[in-house]
Amino acid sequence: MTDKDNCEASGRDALGRDALGRGVSRAASALAKLPRRDLLALGAGAAATLPLFGRTARAAEPIKLGWVGPLSPPGGYAEGLLMKYAAGMAADEINAQGGVLGRPIEILYQDTRGLPAEGTAAAERLIVEDKVVAMLGEFHSSVALAEMEVVHKYNVPIMFCDVWSQAITAKGYPQVFRNSTTFPLLDTMIGQWIVAAGFKNVALLCEQDDIGLAGRKIAAQVLTDNKVPFKLYTADPQATDFTAQILRLKAEKPAFDFFFILYAEAGAYPMVTESKSLGFAPTPHTGIFLSGGDGVDPTFWKNVGNAGVGLLCENVGLPKSGWNDKTKAFVTAFKGKYKTDPPGSAMESYDAVFSLVEAIKSTGSTAPDAIIHGLETLHWVGTRGLYTFSTSHTPDWAYHQFMAAPATVLQYDQLNQSSFDAPIVWPRPLATVSYLYKTPTA
Repeated sequence: MTDKDNCEASGRDALGRDALGRGVSRAASALAKLPRRDLLALGAGAAATLPLFGRTARAAEPIKLGWVGPLSPPGGYAEGLLMKYAAGMAADEINAQGGVLGRPIEILYQDTRGLPAEGTAAAERLIVEDKVVAMLGEFHSSVALAEMEVVHKYNVPIMFCDVWSQAITAKGYPQVFRNSTTFPLLDTMIGQWIVAAGFKNVALLCEQDDIGLAGRKIAAQVLTDNKVPFKLYTADPQATDFTAQILRLKAEKPAFDFFFILYAEAGAYPMVTESKSLGFAPTPHTGIFLSGGDGVDPTFWKNVGNAGVGLLCENVGLPKSGWNDKTKAFVTAFKGKYKTDPPGSAMESYDAVFSLVEAIKSTGSTAPDAIIHGLETLHWVGTRGLYTFSTSHTPDWAYHQFMAAPATVLQYDQLNQSSFDAPIVWPRPLATVSYLYKTPTA
C-alpha cells in the first residue's frame, strides 16, 4: 500500500489533512457568518443538524473471528490456502446479507506454517491483540493440540476443521469443537474396507509421532479383530527418502498385498512415488492407500504423477450423490473464483464460519459461553450436511464432535482425476462402482 493509500484509508488526503475536519471547519465558518437572530431561529434544528457536519454515522463495529492454518511451508499450505479462501467466501456472503446482530463479520488470518509453536503464538495474537470472539481452521492435529491450550486458557471457542486426532476432543475442553472426522471414525471405516476387499497381508506404516501412532492403533485393532495378518512400521515425520525402507517391505516374505500409509507429513508424496518407481505399489500384486488428506490435496497429481493411478485415499467431503443445494452453489462459486475443486477441508472451513455465526445469531451474543451454548444446540445444514455437535463424553472423543462427518474411500483410475469424479468404493451405500477394489495394471 502506498503512502497515499494509507492516508486515504484513514480518511486523510495526500497532504495529511483530515477531510472530515475540513468539512467541520467550513460548516463552523458558515454558521459564524449568520446573524445572531438567525442562529437563534435555527434553535433546536441547528443542534439537530450539526452532527451531520461534525461527524458521520458511526459504522457498526465488526465481529472478529480468527482463522488459523498453514499458509507457507513446511505445513500443508496448498490446502491451507484453499481453506482460507473458503472462510473468506463465507464471510463475504454473510456480510452481503447484513452480517449478524447488525454487525459485519471480519476474519483475521494467522499462518501457523504447520508448526505447534507457531500455532500457539498465532492463537495468542488473535485473542490477546486482535480480540477475536471465536476461532476456526487448522489442518495439522499437532498444531491444533497446541492451539487448544490457548483457547482453553482464555475461554475462547474454536471450531477445528481438518484435524483428526481423537485427543483434540477427548480432553473435554468446552471451548473445543470439531466439524471434521476423527481417527476412530475414519480408520474404523478404512479398516472395514480392507477386510471387505479381501487383503491377506498388510504393511501398515505410520509417522513416528503421537498422531500417527494413535491412528495406527485403531486401524491395527480393526485388522486384528477381523484376523487379517499385518505388520507395523514407522517412519520419521521429517523424512523425505524412503528407498531403503520400501525395498525392505518389497523383500518381505510372504509378500504384502496391501500397503497402508498413515503419513501426512512432507514425505507423503515421495513415499508414494518411490513405492511406485521401486515396483512395490501400486502394482498388480500390491495395492496402496494414502491416508492423511494428501490424496485429495490440490497438489496431489503434480507431486505423484502416474504413481497416483490405482491409489486409494479417503475423502472427507460429501460425494456428489449427497450434495445439497448449498454444496452445489459453493462448489460452483469456489471453482469459478479459484479455478480448482474445493477439497473437503475447504467445505469444513466455509461451514465453520457459518456455524459460529449461527451460534451468535441464535443466542444474540458474542460472549464465549453464549457461543459455546449456541454450538451445542446447533441444527444447521451446511455444505456437508446437517451439523450437530455431541455433548456426550462416551467415548471421550465424542465430546463436541460432529459425529455424522462424511467420509468415503475412493480409488483413482485416471491420471489427473478430480476427487469429485474418482470412483467411490466404500461405504457401499455411497459407492459409485460395483467393485470394492480395482487391481492396478503394471
